[in-house]
Amino acid sequence: MSGDWSPVSAAPRDGTPVILWMIEDETPPDIPWHVGFWAVKPGVGIGCWHLFGDPPRICSDRQIRGWRPLLRDR
Repeated sequence: MSGDWSPVSAAPRDGTPVILWMIEDETPPDIPWHVGFWAVKPGVGIGCWHLFGDPPRICSDRQIRGWRPLLRDR
């Protein structure tokens, strides 16, 4: 991974919003362009990333290069 980015396999799956580095972006974003959270659809048990935006987007792990926390403790 690059800098303070972690692999998507290590991302929280508890609904915590995180900054996402999308696969279509060659370099990590300087500002948080994509922010989303993981959610599992009740009844079917399938999880996916819900990205904030207009319109909102849904994607899988395959579409994400990495993640980092939205807020950092300093």
